[in-house]
Amino acid sequence: MSPQDYRALSSRDVPMRVIVCGLHRTGTMSIRSALWQLGFHDCYHMASVRQSQHHAQLWIRALEAKYSGKGSFIKADWDALLGQSQACCDIPAALFSAELSEVYPEAKVIILNRDPEEWYESVLNSIYNLSILVTLGRIYCRIFDPQTYNMWQFNVVMRSQAMGFNHPKEREKAVSWFNAQYEEFRDRIPPERRIEYTIQEGWKPLCEHLGVPIPTVKDLTTGELVEAPFPRVNDRKAFALRRQRSQKRAISRANTNLLAGVGSITLAGSICYGVYFVWKALTARPGRI
Repeated sequence: MSPQDYRALSSRDVPMRVIVCGLHRTGTMSIRSALWQLGFHDCYHMASVRQSQHHAQLWIRALEAKYSGKGSFIKADWDALLGQSQACCDIPAALFSAELSEVYPEAKVIILNRDPEEWYESVLNSIYNLSILVTLGRIYCRIFDPQTYNMWQFNVVMRSQAMGFNHPKEREKAVSWFNAQYEEFRDRIPPERRIEYTIQEGWKPLCEHLGVPIPTVKDLTTGELVEAPFPRVNDRKAFALRRQRSQKRAISRANTNLLAGVGSITLAGSICYGVYFVWKALTARPGRI
């Protein structure tokens, strides 16, 4: 679909209420779970990109508009992309936190912090911790699974245009880039709209900023309502497990597509052979059939 087609179909089904300025591996999956518990449905995340057939291509357009000056990405585009989300966090959305805060001026902003050196190590030991089998599996899926190919294409554009460094080999560049992103958040988003926050701080500052009560659960021993545990999800082990499950699904799709392709080729070959045999029979001299 063209940009005009997407804009024509754009709609905002729910208001954008929270913008989380938090890059990957800063606790974005945890805060996504926390926001869900607080009633902010849904919170757009990198996982959301994988779940939509067209979003990867929309994000490529957004990245090219911001970093290469190619085309434009206006409010109608953001509504088409994020129209079903009341919050957003994680990359790629976090790369546009300043722009989104201008597009949605009523949204409250959370700057989700993490120590830059800890962030670097976390990314290195999770996202870039790839075995040979995982790498080969990705190449296979890229060839035979269009969904994997779209995500790969999107990641290539994002890393080349928005990041521009080799994470495993260029530690200083990676950390400098991380710090520059947070400087942009603070420079472009007014202080009165945002709070500085880390996952370790739990519910209190988050709920105070958002104007919602701290969630409670019933204590099984006393029967009284107590503060709900703050979600802590997607550590390195959980990340590896989620990636393994995701790749299994991709391989299953790739296998299905490969078998369908082989079946189509076999059928086409059989038809061609049959046509050839009939043609030979019809054109053969009498007595040679």
